[in-house]
Amino acid sequence: MALTSVYYDGPVTETDRAKNLAGAAEYGVYGPDDFRVTAHPSIPYAVLVKAGKAHGHGVTDTAAEDQVVQCATLNAGQVRWDLIVIRRNWQPAAGGPSTLEYVQAGANPTIPATRKVGPGVEDDQPLFFVKWQGGTSAPVDFVDVRVFTGNNGMYAKSDTVRTYLNKVGTQVTIGDVTWAYRLGGNDVPEWKNVSEAGKSAVYAAGVPLSGSVTAGQNFLVQAGSYVGRTDGAGFERLTFPSAFPNGLLSVVIFNGDGWASGPGVTMAAAGNVTVNGTPNFFGQSGFGTKADLVYEVRNADGTMALNKPHRINYIAYGW
Repeated sequence: MALTSVYYDGPVTETDRAKNLAGAAEYGVYGPDDFRVTAHPSIPYAVLVKAGKAHGHGVTDTAAEDQVVQCATLNAGQVRWDLIVIRRNWQPAAGGPSTLEYVQAGANPTIPATRKVGPGVEDDQPLFFVKWQGGTSAPVDFVDVRVFTGNNGMYAKSDTVRTYLNKVGTQVTIGDVTWAYRLGGNDVPEWKNVSEAGKSAVYAAGVPLSGSVTAGQNFLVQAGSYVGRTDGAGFERLTFPSAFPNGLLSVVIFNGDGWASGPGVTMAAAGNVTVNGTPNFFGQSGFGTKADLVYEVRNADGTMALNKPHRINYIAYGW
C-alpha cells in the first residue's frame, strides 16, 4: 500500500490541519517507531519501513502499514551503505504522492551528494542508513538519522543529522547534547554546543580520576561540606550531590573541622589501598567515580583517624 500524502495541491480537512506538524521543522517523524527501518525477514537485500507518520517541507505522509524497500544486491567482499529516504515530489500536476526510496551512500554512512535537495520540486527526507555486506543478504548495521519533532523542539539519535539540518537558527538535541546552528565570526554559520552553558573552561586537563576527557571539554563543578565518620580503618565515602554525567576529573578535599591541630591532618582519595589483605578494597570509588569518592583521614602524626567524626569541604570537577 502506497503512502498517503496531504498538503500537496488539493483539499485538506480541518482534522488534517489539526494533526499537522509540517512547518514546525523541515523534517520530522511523529514517534519512536514511525518510519523505523528494520531488516526484512525473508526478502534478500530488502528492508521494512515501519508504519507511521512523517512530515517534511509542508507535506505530511502516512504509512498505514509497513512498507518494503528493495535495495540493490552486492558482490562478495564489498561493503555499501544505503540511505533510506522519503522522496517528496511536487512536479506532478497535483503533487505527490511521496515514495520510499534508497540512495547509495558508498563505503561510509555519510549523506550522499546524490540525495535530492529541492523543496517544492523534489526532496529526500533521510530516515536510516543501512549497511550491506557482500555475501550476506540481510543488513548488518543501521544508523538512525530521523529527527523527532514536537512542541517546537527537535531530537535525534545520530550526530549525522547536523550534516543535513543546515539552516541558521536550527537547534537540535542529539543524545544528551543540544546544538545550535548560528552565525559565528564574520557571519560564517557554525554549530555551537549550547549544552556547555554553565560549564567551566579549564586551561588544561590532566589524567582524570574516572572517564576519558576529550579535547576542548568543559567541566561541571560541585562543591560543598560533608559531615561523616571514618570506619575502623580510617576511610569514608563522599557521595556527590549529583553524579557527573560522564566522568570525574579531580577532587580537592579540605579539613573542615576544628579538632585537627596544625596542618598535618590530611584528607585524600583512598586510591589503590589494601585493607585486610584485599587490594583496591573500595573498588573504583577509591580512585573516584562519576558518583562518589572514598577518602582517607590521617592524624597529624600520620596515623589513620579511626572511627572519627569529621567535616570536610570539597570541590569536585567532572563532566
